[in-house]
Parts: sequence; C-alpha cells; structure tokens
Amino acid sequence: MRGLIAAALLLSVSAGAADGPAVGPGYDIQMSRMVAVRDGTQLETWISKPSHFEGKLPTVLTLTQYDIDGGRHADSAAAYTRRGYAFVQAYVRGRGRSGGVKSDNLGLQVGRDGYDLVEWIAAQPWSDGRVVMFGGSFVGMTQWHTAAQHPPHLAAIAPYVAIYPGWDVPNTNGIPQSWSATMMGYVAGRSLNSGFMANHDYWAGKMLEQYAAYRPFSELDAAMGVAADDWWMTDTSGQRRSFLDMWLDHVGDEPFNLAAEPTPQDYAEMRFPVLTATGYFDDDQAGALRYYRGHVAHAPASAAASHYLLIGPWDHGGTQNPQKEIEGLSIPDAAVLDMNRLHADWYDFALGRGPRPDLLRERVTYFMLGADEWRYAKSLEAASSGQDLVLYLADSQGTPQDVFRSGVLVAQVPADEPPARILSDPHELPALESARYAQTEGLTSQFRAFEKRAINFHSEPLRHDLEIAGHPRLTLLCEADAPDFDLWAQLLMVLPDGSAVQLGEDIRRARFRDGPFKQELVRSGEVVSIPFEFKWTARRIPAGARLRLTLAPLNSPDYQKNFNTGGRIGYERIEGARIAHVQIFHDAKRASRLLLPLAAGARASPSH
Repeated sequence: MRGLIAAALLLSVSAGAADGPAVGPGYDIQMSRMVAVRDGTQLETWISKPSHFEGKLPTVLTLTQYDIDGGRHADSAAAYTRRGYAFVQAYVRGRGRSGGVKSDNLGLQVGRDGYDLVEWIAAQPWSDGRVVMFGGSFVGMTQWHTAAQHPPHLAAIAPYVAIYPGWDVPNTNGIPQSWSATMMGYVAGRSLNSGFMANHDYWAGKMLEQYAAYRPFSELDAAMGVAADDWWMTDTSGQRRSFLDMWLDHVGDEPFNLAAEPTPQDYAEMRFPVLTATGYFDDDQAGALRYYRGHVAHAPASAAASHYLLIGPWDHGGTQNPQKEIEGLSIPDAAVLDMNRLHADWYDFALGRGPRPDLLRERVTYFMLGADEWRYAKSLEAASSGQDLVLYLADSQGTPQDVFRSGVLVAQVPADEPPARILSDPHELPALESARYAQTEGLTSQFRAFEKRAINFHSEPLRHDLEIAGHPRLTLLCEADAPDFDLWAQLLMVLPDGSAVQLGEDIRRARFRDGPFKQELVRSGEVVSIPFEFKWTARRIPAGARLRLTLAPLNSPDYQKNFNTGGRIGYERIEGARIAHVQIFHDAKRASRLLLPLAAGARASPSH
C-alpha cells in the first residue's frame, strides 16, 4: 500500500513538473487553532489560506455547531482560497475543542463570540481587515447574531435558511416541534453525529413510540437518548434544566423566546451588504424572512438598498444545495443553481472585487413556478399586486363528507349554511395508520385528504392561468366545547390529470390564535377567528387545475400532542384529555375564507 501511495505521488509530481503547474492542493489548513474570546473561553478554529501567499486577504468566516473539517462544506476551503480568500471555520461553545456550554449558542453570547472572532481575524498579519460570513440554518443565525453586535471589520453577511430561535424553532406558532429533540441528538456531545441523523428509523421511530404511548412531550429528549447534562440551561433558581424542558416552560413567553433577537436599533447600526436566501418549502422560511423584514425596515436606506433577497422552489437543504428534485417535485433547470458559486460571486461584488451577479439584478429575485422563470422586484411586497383572490368555504350540508363529496371554494359569500364539524380526539392515533405513507410523504402526496378526520373543499377548475406571489392566507371562524385544540391546513393544486402539488401547509393552536406570545383559552360558546398563513410562494396555476383545501385536527408525532385541556404545554397526560368538537362556520355572517395573493400584473377576475 505504501508503495502504491509513493508511486502515485511520484506520478503527480512528475506530471506537475512536465506540465508546469504547481504541485499540491494550492491551499494550506491550520487545524484546531484555539482563539480566546473576551471572557477567556477558547474556540477551536480551522484556518485555510492559499499556499505560498504572502500578502493580505479578505476572509470568509463560518461560526458553526456542525463540523469544521469540511464534512458539510467539503469544497468550501478549496473554492474560497482559490478565489483569493482566507477561509476560517470556528466551533461555537461546547463543540469540538471549544470551551463553554451549548446553551450559550442560541442567545446573545454567540453573537459576542462572533464579534471577537471577526476582530481577531482582522488583526492577523494575513488579513486585509475585511471579514464576510457564510453559512445556512444555525450558521445563518450566527451571522445575524454577530451582525447585531456590530464588529467594525464585518464587511458583509450571506445568511440562508437562517433559523430564528424563539420564532420558528423550537416551536411552530406556539406548538413545540419534535424535530428539536432530533437536532439535539445530531449535535449531542462534541462531534457531529451524522450516523444518528441518517438513522431515520431510530429517531422517527422514537417520536412515533412516544406518541403511541401518549407520553408527555417533556420526556421526548430523554427517550431519544439526549443526555440532560449535555444540553442544559440554568433556570431562575440556578438549577440546571434540560434544554427542551426550559423551552417548554417558556412557550408563549415573549421576553424569554426573543431575548436574543436583533432589535430595531441593532438593524439601524448595520452598514454592510446582506444576501438572504430561502425557499418556498423551507421549514425556516419564517425565520429567514423575519430577519429580512426587520433589517429592511430599520436599517439605513443605503444599507437596506444593499440587502438582496433570493427566494426559489427549494426546501431547507435544497436552498443550500439546489437539486433537480425536492420531496418528489421536479425542479426546473433554471432554478437548480450553483449556490456556492453565487455566494462567492456575491462576496466579490460586496467587497468591490467583481461585478454584481447577473441573477441579483434587483433587490428581490424570485422564481415563478409554472412559468419557470426568474422574476425581479424592488421589495418582497412589490412581487404581489396588493390584491387577493378571495375564495369562501361552503357546503350546503355543513360538513363535507369525503374527498369525492367535498365542500367548495367559491367567490361569493355563502348563504346561511350549517357549520362544518371536526372532531379532535387526543385518544386517537391516526399517525399509526398513516406511518408507512408518511415515510415517503412529499410535495406531491395526497393521502392526507383521505384521512379519517379530514374535510376537504375544492374550487371549480380555473378558466384561466392564475399567478400568485406572496403568503396564501386562511381565516377560519370557529367555536369549540374545549378550551384548546390544534388544527392543520393544507393547500394543494390539483391538476387535470389528478396529480397534485402542495402550495402550502400550516398549523395553529387555538390558544395562540392571536400570536405565539398571546395565550387565551377558548370560552364555551365563543366564536374565535383562527388565522393561518402559508409560506411565501410564487406559482402560475394553469387553467383547468383546481384548488383543494384540506383541514384536520393536528394529531402527529412531529409535534407536541394537544390534549385539549388548556393545561401546561408539554406536561398534559392522556388521563385528563378532552375531546374537542370544533365547528367551522361558513355562512354569510361568519364566512371562513381562503385568500390567494395575486402576483404583480395578475388579474383579480372572479372568472378564475
């Protein structure tokens, strides 16, 4: 074996000598360099620089909880060093050889550490004093938290699919996510647990197991195997609590959840370019767009004008690395971007080293599915016409019978009709029946419409193509005999051949109907308005297609099960569960309705 390696090296050297180019990878890596931040904690960094370079370089910085040896971004060190950058990857606290504890990584401390890393890099003899930041998801969040600390040498950030702790994780609209426990397992200990994450049968099986046993949600992290002394936080009495328990104790607590979010003043002091990227199917679109909207609303006009938003037909992973197919949906070739190259080109532009990438010709770049083309707008709002196509839920019998004898979506307010009724029974376990379908559920799946408690509403076939751009919204006027309940809504485009594509999906909890930080239980006999907002999307819906709206109780191992008692979230038990009989009104005085945002230039004619 040694002889083969030596021979290969000799061949490489010989070829290099004959052909003229330099031998070797072209860059050098300094592994596990420890950098002390202001409180003395040391963070592990890997530093890559072009080989034999003696001048000064701009630097791309990644502050991550995942890995820093190139596992997730295997080609980044080579790509950026060959373009004349230093590339620095740093572990957050409690990961790799970095000191400190993990609980500091979702609060203000991670931004302070980012500040210190930026300024440390700027002081190095090989740095030209300009640092840009790179990465997605958690690593997108570390960019915004660092930016909020205003390091003088931060020259640009490019967060994509950025999580927003307290807003889109670990809860969705006030409903705790089981996925949070899986992510805790992914980064349990100090190394990245890729095998655990790849073992879908284990962690998804644990979610289903806990769900089937009606176990309190507060036990999920321990059941999955996450050590309480690995992921922990300190409560107000100074006691250590598991991360999941601390967040459960503060569901609906705005000061706790948003303690570390950038403030309007933070945004007002940002003076550098920003590139935000997210997707129509990105689970963290809500977080990415909250950062985006906060920045463009409060940053100086010149800084807001240099914030570019790219949004396309991608999911969370697909935004970071667009693929030809996402969750069973074929993606047009024009939307399958080389995102790494785009980011590198944009850094060159932001630093005055190159032209603006042609794709980013306007402040907002979005992809119109169906027309399969990129479009441009001066703002996200300008991609929409400002008008909605309003479709009302209707059924003369009150409750739609099944997907084949459904209710309807109509342009006229319905007359007096009895309400639709949905039964939410926490004792039922529908996910056990649909588990084998859910394993391969994607953006073209339709089985949810056939589930036991689901009710469906269909529009007539469209007479003309319909273009939408924005957040489709749904308002349900409801009454229930329980103080709390959860509902799930899905919007599909059903094509003339019977195939379907998901346009949106959302979940809502009755007690959080007025927002995730305002709890109000439902009183008997009270009619409440429950608003749903689907992810931002842009789609040309072809003539002949119909819209299908499916409503059902949220009863899934993916989220904390609501026992409908109005009790302490995450700690309710099946013994006290209540069955909720939910009425959804669709009459002239209480008209539940679906609103589709028409794209700029689209027609609002009822003839659709």
